[in-house]
Amino acid sequence: MRVREGGSNLATLEFHRARSGAADPLFRRLLGAGAAVGGLLLLVITGYLIINTLPLWAIQSPFSFISTTAWITGIEQADGTTLEVYGAASALFGTAATSLIAVLFAAPIGILGAIYLVEFAPKRLAIPLTFLVELIAAIPSVVFGLWALGDLSIRLRDSIEWWIASTLGQVIPWLAEDPGSPAADSVFRAGFLLAIMILPMIVAVSREFLRSVPISLREGYIGMGATKWEAIRNVVVPTARVGLIGAVLLALGRAIGETIAVTMVIGNAEGIPGSLFLPGNSVAAKIAGNIGEASTEVQLSALVALGLALFLLSFVISLVVRISLRRFAAIKAVS
Repeated sequence: MRVREGGSNLATLEFHRARSGAADPLFRRLLGAGAAVGGLLLLVITGYLIINTLPLWAIQSPFSFISTTAWITGIEQADGTTLEVYGAASALFGTAATSLIAVLFAAPIGILGAIYLVEFAPKRLAIPLTFLVELIAAIPSVVFGLWALGDLSIRLRDSIEWWIASTLGQVIPWLAEDPGSPAADSVFRAGFLLAIMILPMIVAVSREFLRSVPISLREGYIGMGATKWEAIRNVVVPTARVGLIGAVLLALGRAIGETIAVTMVIGNAEGIPGSLFLPGNSVAAKIAGNIGEASTEVQLSALVALGLALFLLSFVISLVVRISLRRFAAIKAVS
């Protein structure tokens, strides 16, 4: 009887192995199809952007578009022609500046907050704090913009902006503007608002990667005589480093593409501002503000070119970060 039961179990095991072996190729094909669809979608979007920028390149070179700060359309000249000059330099500067400000403020606070939730916060406190972070992430961007127009602007002017201008402004010219009588909107306020908006994303994603670090690594290092902080610094954070950087890059992607909130507080001024405390512009805000007035093919092509420039900016930033990480890892491995 036992022999029969053993044979039956063996036959069942072989049957399940055969079914699993037959399903593996199908599973691989499904995964490959999903990856192919994602790559194809990226190619389609890129192709659309490139094709629809051709009318602009017929009257203006890509280098001139990137290096020019003016954006002039619909002005009739003395000879009866219409002046059209399109420049992305000021919008690209505003996008890069606001995104950099956002990451500089949000990345360290977000990663430290995630470490606290995973490693130090008691469960009765970690659960409501995590829920609060997720709740903040769900707030619409227009609500953040309305808040920034009122209470946040006043508080920034009397605290952070004043401190930065009075200390760092003596060394960095772009921070030398006296915030005692600041403009109603500015590049700095847009960047600080973005920092608040991307902070929950950094905390949530970093928290998941920190939780994925095996407990045995922590316990093994502490068992060798290290303190908990040393275990976090030398084991947990290096192990989750790739995930933490990925969280920052995801947040940076949102900061670069944010439209409504930035449009409400950046000022939408032409040209590159002489100070971060003055109004500026961003690519997303420029597109949102001019898409309704694009009545000609060239004007629409210029806005599409702005979108292409924004896409390339995001790609270049991600590429630079990844190359820097690889070089850092190689230098650390050699040392």
